[in-house]
Amino acid sequence: MIDVEALFERRPDGEGQKILKVISRSGMSNILFSLDKAPLRFSQLMFETKLNPGILDRHLKALMQLNIVDKNSDSYELTESGKRLVRVLEQLFSIV
Repeated sequence: MIDVEALFERRPDGEGQKILKVISRSGMSNILFSLDKAPLRFSQLMFETKLNPGILDRHLKALMQLNIVDKNSDSYELTESGKRLVRVLEQLFSIV
């Protein structure tokens, strides 16, 4: 069973709803699953997800604001919260 409180280290309140709203956007799961394999540069992520640069940039900014994705000098990678989120998404997708 998915423990949402443990995943986000808080109860599913307004902030939890915000996370769900952001990750439900089209293409978000592609970004998360791509970054789960390895850190990627913007161009690599754009190629792998087939998202246009504007949408990808907007999605990455939203994920960074929620501390799901981090950007180092030249690439994007999942934070620990992001990695836990991907595990939950894998569980969710295995049910459907």
